[in-house]
Amino acid sequence: MMRRGGRNVNMRSLPACLIALIGVTVQAREMGHYGAGLINIRDLAVPATAGFYYEQYNAYYTTDTYRDRHGDRVDSVEIGSERIEIDTDIDSYVIVPQFLWVTDRQWLGGDYAFYIAPSVVRNSVATRLTFLDKSVDSKSDGTGLGDLYIQPLWLGWRDSDYDLSVGAGVYLPTGRYDAGEDDNTGLGFWTAQLQAAAYYYLDEQQSSALMISSTYETHGEKDGTDVTPGDHVTLEWGYSQYLSQRLEIGVSGFGLWQIERDDRPASRIDPNAKSEVYGIGGQLAYWATPRVNLSLRYVKEFEAKARFEGEWLTFNITWLPFPLF
Repeated sequence: MMRRGGRNVNMRSLPACLIALIGVTVQAREMGHYGAGLINIRDLAVPATAGFYYEQYNAYYTTDTYRDRHGDRVDSVEIGSERIEIDTDIDSYVIVPQFLWVTDRQWLGGDYAFYIAPSVVRNSVATRLTFLDKSVDSKSDGTGLGDLYIQPLWLGWRDSDYDLSVGAGVYLPTGRYDAGEDDNTGLGFWTAQLQAAAYYYLDEQQSSALMISSTYETHGEKDGTDVTPGDHVTLEWGYSQYLSQRLEIGVSGFGLWQIERDDRPASRIDPNAKSEVYGIGGQLAYWATPRVNLSLRYVKEFEAKARFEGEWLTFNITWLPFPLF
């Protein structure tokens, strides 16, 4: 127990206080389910050939930066006249196998497909609090099933120089979530998602492709709380270029905005603060065999507001039901 200026401060209680400090002082927003910038550039188009496809996204996210609603980095909070310095490192590993069926049926003139995507998550949070020249370290880890995404509707229209697609799906809160705990592997709420994507091919072989897409998320109430996250919109763009029959490179980016404020009980958190973040990255992909594609993606986030800002590294695997060449 330390005594300063007539006040007692129990250093052992500081890690527990961190949750309240982040939520109240830095005006944290709830983030949505959709992983902006993680999907391969050409993966938002419905495949042209009917059959079963398998994809596996292996993603690593790391951050040590939280930015407030003005975009300023938050590395300390004040309680009364005292300042607590906060140093946080968050690492998250996510494996998402995707089981995709492209049927031989059409609806509204478009090819019909659907897929299911479970997930496995490992989260690690390390925190150091410095207060009155003393430091306290804490670390928590959580591993388990994440939230499940099901997309029962995916339609694709195509011609020699374009691909169009629309899809609708839902995220189920199958991951572990307990309000106030620090080892959760799910977000604790349902999300309905609508997505549309368009591709324009610059040549007859479709070796050069421009992509633009939009994703809309609307969320349910967070389990064990009276908080309903505000809706999110994501806009993505990308350019993909095949340098040979097997080798593809690309560049892509995104903007993600919270367009509605969170619905939450009255608190010191500014109810009008909305999160946003932008990202840009590159992709390198190679067909190891005529059926198996391996891709590596890197995405750097920037200009975040009211949320964490970090980096993504993904290694993705695609298996086709037929040889591509």
